[in-house]
Amino acid sequence: MDGHWDGYDSIGGSVPLDLVNTVSWRRDPARRDDRLSTPERLSEWVVLVGAGTERLEISEAVLEEVRSFRETLYGVLVSDPPDVTALRKPLLAAYRYAELTPVLPLKWTVPLNDDTALPHFLALEAEELLRSGDLARIRECEGPGCGWIFTDRTRNRSRRWCSSSDCGNRARAKRHYDKEARDKGRV
Repeated sequence: MDGHWDGYDSIGGSVPLDLVNTVSWRRDPARRDDRLSTPERLSEWVVLVGAGTERLEISEAVLEEVRSFRETLYGVLVSDPPDVTALRKPLLAAYRYAELTPVLPLKWTVPLNDDTALPHFLALEAEELLRSGDLARIRECEGPGCGWIFTDRTRNRSRRWCSSSDCGNRARAKRHYDKEARDKGRV
């Protein structure tokens, strides 16, 4: 897989943000599309984003747990101020499941040996992201209805769209159309 999967691009900049972005058109109920519709799709996604190297046999229960965590994480990322209390339970469960690496610096890890590890792996990945100094660079796409989240790596922190070729292109086309309509109205 090359980062593009059935209309989904891995643009978040991290596994947790890419997890959130498995819902397309999150803010447009008529167009909303959940890319994690089956356990098989979740297994494909794990490999796509590099979280694991092999597909896992995933149960419906684990799929629902991952989808629930995805929505919790999205809520934390877009709330102002961020309400992290919903992350307490998944993080405590992840630490009970995790292993400590045998070298310094200390790091908790969750090997993806089976599907039950996946929710814990994702929780620790999210915690690492939320502990990072890049939080001010995490943005939600300004495209109407989009709802995708990304890390703005531009020097001047000016990125506005999930993708310049997707929502950015739609915004440019709309500005052009609006300008044309205004110009025609003046003639």
